[in-house]
Amino acid sequence: MKVASAVLLACALTACSSGSGEEAKNSQHGTGDDQPGKKVVRINVPSAYDNSRGWQEPVAAGGLDGTVPLATAPRSGLVTYLDSTGTGYVLKARDAKTGKLRWRSRPWTPPVPEESDTETGEAEPPKLAVITSEGAEYVVAYAYGEKQKDELSPKREVVEVVSYRANASGQNVAPLKTADVPVAGEPEHINADGSGVVVDETTTVETVNIVTGRIRTYESCDLCEDEGDAFATVDQGIVTSSPASGYQVLGAWKGADTVPAQYWDWNANAIAVTENHVIGTWQNLNDDDDSRWVLHDARSGKVLVTMQCYPPEGTGNANPKLYTPSVSASGRYLVAGTGAFDLKRKKGYCFEGTDERNPIELTTVDDNGIAYGASVPADPSDPSPQVQVPLSTGTPKTVASGAIIPAADAAGYGFFTAPTGSGKLALGLIAYPHR
Repeated sequence: MKVASAVLLACALTACSSGSGEEAKNSQHGTGDDQPGKKVVRINVPSAYDNSRGWQEPVAAGGLDGTVPLATAPRSGLVTYLDSTGTGYVLKARDAKTGKLRWRSRPWTPPVPEESDTETGEAEPPKLAVITSEGAEYVVAYAYGEKQKDELSPKREVVEVVSYRANASGQNVAPLKTADVPVAGEPEHINADGSGVVVDETTTVETVNIVTGRIRTYESCDLCEDEGDAFATVDQGIVTSSPASGYQVLGAWKGADTVPAQYWDWNANAIAVTENHVIGTWQNLNDDDDSRWVLHDARSGKVLVTMQCYPPEGTGNANPKLYTPSVSASGRYLVAGTGAFDLKRKKGYCFEGTDERNPIELTTVDDNGIAYGASVPADPSDPSPQVQVPLSTGTPKTVASGAIIPAADAAGYGFFTAPTGSGKLALGLIAYPHR
């Protein structure tokens, strides 16, 4: 199951109580103790969560934008995050319900771009994801930048991928595998939404098996003419997509073989991938207004749900927009951008823009079928109010003014990052239970 891999600090200091959290301190192990903090600050959150109970831990954000990479491993009952040490990161895995530390990685110093390649001179934090392969969960961190073997060696640009077993235990846990993918400049896209990691460059595509560490390189034209460009992997193979040939899981199934004949088979794209699902978009051959999203079983290609909904802006050309999906811990609900699915009821929900409402892009969904996201105005300078959507009704509404929506949800808890006191590093990972 995949959740949002990068959590933006969305809370202004005025939205939080003064709290009693201690200011995070840098150390070789990052911040926080094995046991969670006894006191929990009360921040403004959606009404589905009880902000009078829960647990919290200090966390040091990396970079100037206050970003905390965070992801949940629901099968293992974990919330995982990268805690900055000032010179690198420590990956921590805590029990989602109690906050008790299950394991802590040894310090990891990711590659960073040249200072001239970043607007602020400070690189953004690595990304974090939980990937499920062959039924097992792995926590994966990755970052683009320069790496040097030693002082006498030249620097080289890489995407470094480190993976850990989610069910690890102990202190200073070493990565299961480390893979350095050579790249020529920052990749166009890095995808960790399926069962592996895909690094998409202009002329090549590299796939990383996070269990074995194996890197495979494909020249783009090995794939583009007939199969499309690779952009994700699932256990059954590489997911490729092209508006000229549709999408497929190479060697397993083709999207064009699974949808009604009246849909274009040369104007389709895959826009999101999870461990178990591939989402594609199609246009009707005879009706331009009849565009559909199709949710496939990743193993067989079987169509599970369809809904009438326009593709994301950019889909239908050579650079379709891709969404990072989120699946509820139980696996029943799935959201990806302007679409949501109830897999039990086999129903889809479309939140594309209309004359009366801006598009709504969803980022998180809980086991009660409440999805969270934001309204997307046409003018980026306009406000983007945060919303919640009970999928039982499909009717979106704004959350209370100043409320923070959850970055992730698992084990009956929502996870938030917010300031808990004074000082740049006085941030907390805060867990509130469902009411």
